[in-house]
Amino acid sequence: MKKYGYLIMSTIVLYSGSPAHAMDLETLFRVPSVKLGIAKLAGNVDITKKGQFSDIPFNSSSSVTPVVSLVQSPYFFSESTRWGYHTELSASYFDLDYDDDDDDHFVGGNYKGYSVGFTPVLFYQWGDRKLCSSCKSWRVELGAGVHYLNADGKLKNADNSQEKFDSTGFGFNSHLGTVVNYKNWELGLRLVVPTRLDDDEIKVEHGLSSVSLGYRF
Repeated sequence: MKKYGYLIMSTIVLYSGSPAHAMDLETLFRVPSVKLGIAKLAGNVDITKKGQFSDIPFNSSSSVTPVVSLVQSPYFFSESTRWGYHTELSASYFDLDYDDDDDDHFVGGNYKGYSVGFTPVLFYQWGDRKLCSSCKSWRVELGAGVHYLNADGKLKNADNSQEKFDSTGFGFNSHLGTVVNYKNWELGLRLVVPTRLDDDEIKVEHGLSSVSLGYRF
């Protein structure tokens, strides 16, 4: 039940944005839009299981990954500034293969599951401030937040025996990105800083950057 509580709280914060004393009600309760997209992942996830294996690398094996996001309408700090922020709640699926080029202990394996991230984003934007049928803009952004990870995996030994494991818990995420908006379409490049998740005997270092294409409703 704890994980559902975190997700509910994240959704409430997504709707609320900044502290109430600094915002009027219209700004405070900005309704998020829905973004459906796909992403190509690149990078490594390294996994350690206490007493069994250490820093085993996995790489993205999917050509594309589905992503679903709630994106709060951007808030600009003044009428004349290009600086602003928004918050987003995103869920994505991943499917990774054991990277046997970087390790010779195992002969195969995979790691798959889903993650949910809540990320406040600070940005500097050029062009139109809103989404519309003729609007276009681009921005650079810096985001930092928390994510929930639920995944399981297995590693195959040379004798065909398997090491199975699972990882569930919360970690931090951060990224530096460039995003282009054309009408309701969004093309984004996000470079993710590797983050760590500790789940009892499992340690996961997660660092998958992405190129994404999405459509906001």
